[in-house]
Amino acid sequence: MAPGRERGESTPITKLGMDRLLAGGILLLTIALRFVVAALYRSSRLGMQRRSTGPALGRHAPPRYDATGDEETMPDLPTGTVTFLFTDIEGSTRLLQELGEEYRQVQDDHARLLRAAIAEGGGTEIRTQGDAFFAVFPTAAGAVRAAAAAQRALASHPWTHGGPLRVRMGMHTGEGRMGGDDYLGIDVNRAARIAAAGYGGQVLLSEATRALVSDGLPAGVTLRDLGPHRLKDLPQPVRLHQLQIEGLPAEFPQLKSLETPSNLPTELTSFVGREREIEELAELLASARLVTLTGPGGSGKTRLALRVAASLVDRFTHGVFFVDLSPIMDPALVPSAVAQVLHVMENPGEPLVETLGGHLRDRELLLVLDNFEQVTQARDTPGKIVSKAPAVSILLTSRVSLKLYGEHEYRVQPLPLPDPAGDSLEALRENHSVALFADRARAADQNFAITSENAATVAEICARLDGLPLAIELAASRVKLLAPEALLERLEHRLPLLAGGARNLPERHRTLRAAIEWSHELLGGSERLLLARLSVFAGGCTLQAVETVANPDGELGIGTLDGLGALLDHSLLRQGEAGPGEPRLLLLETIREYASERLEAEEDPERTRRRHVEWVLAVVEEAEPHLMAEDQATWMDRLEREHDNVRTALRWAIDNEESEIGLRTAAAIWRFSQQRGHLSEARRWIEDLLRLPGATPSVRFRALSAAGGLAYWQMDAPGARVHYEQALRIARGTGDRRAEMEGIYNISFLSEIAGDYAATARLLEESKAIAHEIGDRQGMAQAEGSLGWLYMLTGDYDRSIEAEEAAIDAFRELGNRFQVIDALAALGQAYRLRGDHDLARARYLDTLSMLQESGSLPMTSRTLFMLAALEVAESRYEHAMRLWGAADRLQEELGGAPWPETTMKVGDPVELARAAIGEDAVDTCLSEGRAMTVDEAIAYARMDAGP
Repeated sequence: MAPGRERGESTPITKLGMDRLLAGGILLLTIALRFVVAALYRSSRLGMQRRSTGPALGRHAPPRYDATGDEETMPDLPTGTVTFLFTDIEGSTRLLQELGEEYRQVQDDHARLLRAAIAEGGGTEIRTQGDAFFAVFPTAAGAVRAAAAAQRALASHPWTHGGPLRVRMGMHTGEGRMGGDDYLGIDVNRAARIAAAGYGGQVLLSEATRALVSDGLPAGVTLRDLGPHRLKDLPQPVRLHQLQIEGLPAEFPQLKSLETPSNLPTELTSFVGREREIEELAELLASARLVTLTGPGGSGKTRLALRVAASLVDRFTHGVFFVDLSPIMDPALVPSAVAQVLHVMENPGEPLVETLGGHLRDRELLLVLDNFEQVTQARDTPGKIVSKAPAVSILLTSRVSLKLYGEHEYRVQPLPLPDPAGDSLEALRENHSVALFADRARAADQNFAITSENAATVAEICARLDGLPLAIELAASRVKLLAPEALLERLEHRLPLLAGGARNLPERHRTLRAAIEWSHELLGGSERLLLARLSVFAGGCTLQAVETVANPDGELGIGTLDGLGALLDHSLLRQGEAGPGEPRLLLLETIREYASERLEAEEDPERTRRRHVEWVLAVVEEAEPHLMAEDQATWMDRLEREHDNVRTALRWAIDNEESEIGLRTAAAIWRFSQQRGHLSEARRWIEDLLRLPGATPSVRFRALSAAGGLAYWQMDAPGARVHYEQALRIARGTGDRRAEMEGIYNISFLSEIAGDYAATARLLEESKAIAHEIGDRQGMAQAEGSLGWLYMLTGDYDRSIEAEEAAIDAFRELGNRFQVIDALAALGQAYRLRGDHDLARARYLDTLSMLQESGSLPMTSRTLFMLAALEVAESRYEHAMRLWGAADRLQEELGGAPWPETTMKVGDPVELARAAIGEDAVDTCLSEGRAMTVDEAIAYARMDAGP
C-alpha cells in the first residue's frame, strides 16, 4: 500500500560489471550504426540525389550549378538558423509520357529558371533529382524572394509544350545541422513534408518562416494563413501559410494533410438517410460551439451525432473524440470520463474540469458527449470547457436540453413516414424509414427486398412505429422468422395494449417500449431472464462474467452461449470490439433500462446484483498483485475495461451500507486509479465507504492506507496524514506486525515532505527492522530503496548508490516491476549528483527503455527531465533543450509541474541554456522537442547519448 517515491513501471536490471560494459559498448555501436542508417534512409526518402559523381569540394561544399548549368565551386554551406526550400514539378511523369524527348527542353528551362531565382535570393542549391530541387538560404526573406521570382518566371515563360508548368514549393526555417557534407535533422524533414502537402503553383511556408518575413515581403506578395495541418512523419500539427503572388493563381485544393486524430467508433451497420440533418448540423457547428441533439430514446441521436462528427474530422485539427456517458450515473464522474478519452491526467490540487480546460485551451477539437440526460447535473463540465477553450466545439446527445448559455438545441425528429396508400413503389423505396427497414432486414435475410407485393406492408410497419430508428431495426430483425404481413399483424394486436405503458412517458417513447417488449416476448422464458440479469453490467461484460453472474452453474436451464446467441439474433444484445481473449457483450442503454425493469420481476433481484458485486471483487482482487508486477499493463487494461462495472459495484455497496465488500474493492484498485489518473474519483469512493459502519480492522487498515496513498499522490499531505495515522493505530491495536511495518513506512513519506530527514530515517529504519523480524523481503526492499533516496537528498551519494542497487536486486527477485524502475531512476540521479555522468546516463536510458515497454507516462516525463538536467550539466544545451521540450509537453498533458529533485545541483536548465546559446536557439530546440512523440523522444535520447 506504500505510495513510493515515483510510480512507474520497469523490468529487472543487473548490476554493472565488466560484461555489462562490453555489452553496453556493443549496444552503443549498434545504436550509432542504426543512427547512420536512419539518416541515410531519411535522406533517401527526400527523393534527392547529388548531381555530381566527383568528390565533394570540401566538408560543406557539394557541387553547385550556375544559371547556365555549369558546375562551379561554392562556399561553405550556411549553418545556424537557415531556411530550407524544396520544389518539384506537379504531374512530371504525365508530361514526360506526353512529350517524350521534348520533355528534356522543358526540364532544362525549368532548371535554368529555378537556379536563377535561387541565386537571386542568395541561396545555395544542395542537390536535385530529375525535376526536384533542394536549396538552402541564409535568410528567410531570401527564400521567399526566390520562390516568388521562380513562380513569376515559370508563369511567364513560353513553354514549348504550350501549357503552364506547375511547380509546388515549400519552405521552413530551422536549425542548419550538418552531417558530413549534408544537412540533417527534423527541420529538413519538416520542409520536405510542407512542400509535399501543396499543389503545382503553390508556395507553402511554416509558421517559423512566416514570423521572419511577414514585415518585409517582396512587392506584390502577401501571406494567407491556412491553419494547422498534420503532415506525414510529423507528430504535431504544423501551421502553414501560403504566398499570395499578385497576378498568379491563389486558390488551390485542400492541402494533402493527414487524417485528423479520432476515436469515433466504427459503424457496424450502414447509415441510412438524415442527409438534411447532417448538412444542417455541420452548418450549425460552424458558428455554434455547444449543440445538443435532443429527442426520445431510440430516435437515432447517437448515430446522427457520430455521422456528423465523422463528416467534420477535417475541420478540427486536433481531433474528433467520442465520450460514451451511458454507463455513468454519477454526474461527478463526467470530467473523469472526458479526461479518460482525451488521455488527460489529473493535476493534483486542481479540479479536473479546470485541468481539462487548460489542456484544451489551445486545441481545435470536437467533443461528442453521448447520453447526457442521466448526468444533467454535470452541465457545468461542457460549459466550462467551451468557456476556457475557444477552439473546442461540443456536440451532445440528450433527451433534454441542458439550458446552458450559448447552447443550441437541435431536436432529432423520427425518420420521415411513408404513405402506404399514396406513394409509388419507387417513392417507398427511397423513403428513409422504409430504406432503413430494408437494410436491416437484409442483414437478417440476405434475400429480402422491397417489392410491389410487400412495399405497402413495410411502409405501414414503419408508420406504426412512428419512424423511430431503433423500433424499425428491432422489427426488421424479425423477417427471418416472420414475413412483413405477419409482423404487421403482431404490431396491430400488441401496440394498442402496450401503448398505455407509463403515463408520464412521451407517446413515442411508449411506442418504442412496445417494440422492445414485443421483441422481448418472442424470447423463451430463460432467455428473458438472462436479458434481465445482463442489466446489472455497466459498460459491457465478457462471456465468463455472464456465466458467473447471470447463469451460474447453468441455473437458467439453457447454455449461456445459446442464450446469448438468441439475444444477439433478436438485436437485443450487441457484440463490441474484441479484447484479448473474449469479445465484449453490450446492451443498448434503452434496452438495458427496459431489462433492468424486468429484473425487478425476478423473485430475488438482489441476489443477481450481489453476485455482480462479488464478481467485481473477485476481478479486482485477482488483478491487485499484478498491478506492480511484470504483467501490470495487461491487468491495468483489463481493469480499464471493467471500470464501469467497478463503479456500479461501489455504488451498490454504499447504497446498501455493505462497507466490507466495498472497502475491499476500493482498496484493491487504488494502484490502478493512481496510475491511470482516477485519483479524485477513487478517493471519493473510498472515503464515502470509510464513513460507513462495519468492516473488519484488517479491511479498514487496507482501505485507509489506500486513501492515504491517493491523497499523497494529490499532494495533499494533511489528508494523507489523517488516513495514514488512523491506519497505523489500527495496525498497532491489532498487533499485526506486517500492517505496522507498512503503516510506519507510509508515515515516513510525510516526514520527508516536511523536510524532517532525521525523523524520516528513524521511521524507515523502524519499518525495515520489523520487516527483517517477520521475514518480509518486500518490506525490507522498499525501506532500503527509500533510505537510498533519503541518503541522496542529504548528500551521501555513495551510500545512496549502495542502497538503491541492493533494492533493485531485491525488487527484481520479487518481480516488483513498479519499484524496480523507481529505484533505478533514483540510482541514476545519485550517480549524476556524485558526478558519474556516464553511469547516470546509462541508468536513465535503461529506465526509459523499461518505461517504453510499460507505457507509464508520469515516470517517463520525470526521467526525460532528469536526463535533460544531466545534459545541461555537460553543456550539451541543444540536446538538453529538445529533451526538456519533450518532457515539458508530456508533463503538460499529464498535469502538474516537473518534480523539483530532477534539477538538483543544476538550477533552471532553460535559463542556463538561454545564457549559453541564446533565446532563439533555445526556443527552436524546445519547439522541436515538444513536437516529438514519446517514442521519438526516447529514440532521440538513445541515439545521441554521450559527448
